[in-house]
Amino acid sequence: MLKKMITATLCMINLSVFIPAYADEDLSCKVEVAVATPPVQFDQNVAFNVTNEFGLSKSLTLPGGKAPQFIDKLPCTPAPLTISATVYSTPTLLQGPAIGQCVLKAGPVILDGSDNSVSVVFPYDFNCSF
Repeated sequence: MLKKMITATLCMINLSVFIPAYADEDLSCKVEVAVATPPVQFDQNVAFNVTNEFGLSKSLTLPGGKAPQFIDKLPCTPAPLTISATVYSTPTLLQGPAIGQCVLKAGPVILDGSDNSVSVVFPYDFNCSF
């Protein structure tokens, strides 16, 4: 009987330690992206990408002249987010430009508090390799 109580107690302790590790993460962080027109023309698009080292990958494409949009439901963690952008013209879409031709000048960003956000404007906030 005592052995069963000890086993049950240890199981409860293990559950109380490991269950919070699988709790729902805070997905209230977001990145606002915008395209400056000009220099980006109305017939051009900009694909924005948000990634991290744990496999997160979200993207959004904005045409030139469109209002700013949010890439939302991002995890609010201390893991750095890499924000990149690729500009392309609609007729050359089939040529497949390299993803992430432009990287954020500020480097990776950390959104580790609930409802944290950052805003970026293409091309002013990016360094491009073309």
